[in-house]
Amino acid sequence: MPVPTTYPGVYINEFTPGAPIQPVGTSTAAFLGPTAAGPPLNPVRLTSWDAFKRRFGELPLPNRHLWYAVRGYFENGGTDCYVVRVSGAGFDHLVLKDRSGEPVIQVRAAKLGVSDPALSVEVSDDELISGATLYRPAAPGATFQQVTITCASEADAARFRPGDRLTWTGIDAGKDRPVVVRVEGTVLRLGETLSAAYPAGTVRLADLTPDDRAFRLTAAAIPVAGQVLELTQGGTTATCTVAGVLIERASPTETSYRITLTGDLGTGFDLGNPVEVRSFEFRLTVSRAGSPEVTTYAKLGMDSAHPNYYQRLVNTGSGPIVALPVQANTTPAPGDRPAVLPATALSGGTPDDPDGLQPSHYVDALGLLTPLTDANQVVVPDCAGDKAVQVAVMDHCSGLQDRFAVLDSARGAEPFGKGSVSEQLAGLRESKGYGALYYPWLLVAPATGDEPLLVPPSGHIAGIYARTDFRRGVHKAPAGNEATLSGSLGAERVLSNADQGILNTDGVNVIRVFTPGARPVVWGARTTATTQDTNWQYVNIRRLFIFLEGSLQEGLRWVVFEPNNQQLWLKAKRTITDFLTRVWRDGGLFGGTPDEAFYVRIDEAINPFSEQQLGRLNIEIGVRPSYPAEFVIVNIGIWPGGSEVSEG
Repeated sequence: MPVPTTYPGVYINEFTPGAPIQPVGTSTAAFLGPTAAGPPLNPVRLTSWDAFKRRFGELPLPNRHLWYAVRGYFENGGTDCYVVRVSGAGFDHLVLKDRSGEPVIQVRAAKLGVSDPALSVEVSDDELISGATLYRPAAPGATFQQVTITCASEADAARFRPGDRLTWTGIDAGKDRPVVVRVEGTVLRLGETLSAAYPAGTVRLADLTPDDRAFRLTAAAIPVAGQVLELTQGGTTATCTVAGVLIERASPTETSYRITLTGDLGTGFDLGNPVEVRSFEFRLTVSRAGSPEVTTYAKLGMDSAHPNYYQRLVNTGSGPIVALPVQANTTPAPGDRPAVLPATALSGGTPDDPDGLQPSHYVDALGLLTPLTDANQVVVPDCAGDKAVQVAVMDHCSGLQDRFAVLDSARGAEPFGKGSVSEQLAGLRESKGYGALYYPWLLVAPATGDEPLLVPPSGHIAGIYARTDFRRGVHKAPAGNEATLSGSLGAERVLSNADQGILNTDGVNVIRVFTPGARPVVWGARTTATTQDTNWQYVNIRRLFIFLEGSLQEGLRWVVFEPNNQQLWLKAKRTITDFLTRVWRDGGLFGGTPDEAFYVRIDEAINPFSEQQLGRLNIEIGVRPSYPAEFVIVNIGIWPGGSEVSEG
């Protein structure tokens, strides 16, 4: 925006370039599996092996591998990760019914499994407001002018407040109902001119009509937003929901509350006679069998605007229960409040049994990773060879397109033939290569005892990814001499060059032991992409594009809703070019110059006026990644030598 100039001189105008694109992370792994301890079905971020043991157990579960996978991850260069404890346990629970007999709230134990000691829940009414009445100030001996009413005393006048609608003795009903706009001593100033002259009399609040949305209340407790109130006068009742509360003091000893409603009152009331008011709250009392201690949640409301909204009060902190709504309930307030219930035991919980876990438990746990935008690898070591789970992991990664699956071969799998690792990979193929399969298993030191044991390699491999990213960058293939596996004593099977030749062509990443007694080394960097599409056959290429796409998506948010003009195009192109130039300098893109490594196109050819009308800005980016030197071919032969003579 140009600076307005009025006088001769020097003007300063700041301008802001497009925000630089910050590279996203690439090496945070997410592990799923059963553990000996820790919170179930809850992603926990960890930054050390010691932190894992404190949260999830000092020792592994028998015949389970997550413990060893996380250890291998940190041994090989991993710095932080997420861990989700997969569990098939069920919660003890109880469904509370409302005043119409319909399910309204599910109360469940905060901890999975069978509660010990058993939990019971009691429901009782616990009204925040009871025995209250509508505030009905009256001032006898008032005199009436055109736009003012004068009370006999300041104390009488102070009982009325701006916003009050008035009536008085002797008035023709509905003829005049003026609103007070200001109180000055004994004078009530009105917002409209009275239609007639009236004799002196008693002024009071006008009767409530069905379309009123406010009234005044006097009560021992302060009303709150989200509260459901019931007004009763004789056989007339009305229920309403509080939208707001204003405290109005008439004197040091007299206080009223102006209540505004979320809708019309719906019923009229005569304020010449008392109107009783009460609210609808409830109490949950939780007890444990054999214990005198109880946990009480008092004055609970059903509306989310209520300060004691039951979900907010019950589910915050480390209480014994969690309260969740039953979504199908459609009972209107106040009938949706849970009905009174004597102490009733929660039931239906099932114990945590790692041996009883089904593929569906792992698939369900995968959904917990979806919101984790900084999870880059997915590792499920206890499902090595489980096609249903591994296909679900691949679908998860390829669907989100911001993470990579590190997959394990089945234990004891042969390299070729029926039931082999090659056959396993064939069932995991997909076009874009969002995963990689590693073979064979690794020998590692046990948590207890002396005999080495076999574990899936995925945790160690995820650590190699992190180490390679840190030392060289995501563009470097996580394989080769720099990918020696720390914490591993050997491999399940020693493979020959001929074996690997066939497996590598298929896309299986082989872990090799080249010298007896040496540590295994990752000697493959192929993805699960189909062999017909070589664009995505290397792990580092797919992970580089995950990195580039994620960084661009985050770094270009500032462009959204900016004016779609050439100034924006130039700004965005400059921002993207700066980012890709940094990637090229780090070795992630091939070329002697940036122009040889990438291009950025934002022009009218791909952004015609019709696209601009639709609110679209099309950006075309081409990059030339650095592919790994997987095959090094040296041509060598006999050189006959010789000499050359010339005259000068």
